[in-house]
Amino acid sequence: MNTERDELFAADGEKGRLDLGGDISGNGLSKLFLTIAAAFAEAERDRIRERISQAKADQKARGRFLGGTVPFGFTRGKGDELIPHDGQQKAIREMKRLRAQGMALRPIAEAMRAKGYQISHEGVAGVLRAVGG
Repeated sequence: MNTERDELFAADGEKGRLDLGGDISGNGLSKLFLTIAAAFAEAERDRIRERISQAKADQKARGRFLGGTVPFGFTRGKGDELIPHDGQQKAIREMKRLRAQGMALRPIAEAMRAKGYQISHEGVAGVLRAVGG
């Protein structure tokens, strides 16, 4: 039993595809509608992007873990907050001290590995960048 609504769907039977009788962009009024609809869609994408950015900034300001790898020097707490890891914080201070003495990144990484920390020279560079060292 076909209803008027069923007849509006495309001939291939795909739900959600509406057959509007061919190219709807040739009509001036249709072009206007599509332009307005596209502008609303873009504005909505912008609003979503802003809300996500604000939420992430708020969470970062609260010291919350936002996903990905937990930064060296911290552990993840129960409420997704970042909690300083005492041993790794001590290692960070040591890395800063060695770098201030002019030591290169690879020897710093080797010194950290000798103390049991699994960190590469790139990891050392990232830690030092993050802490401003």
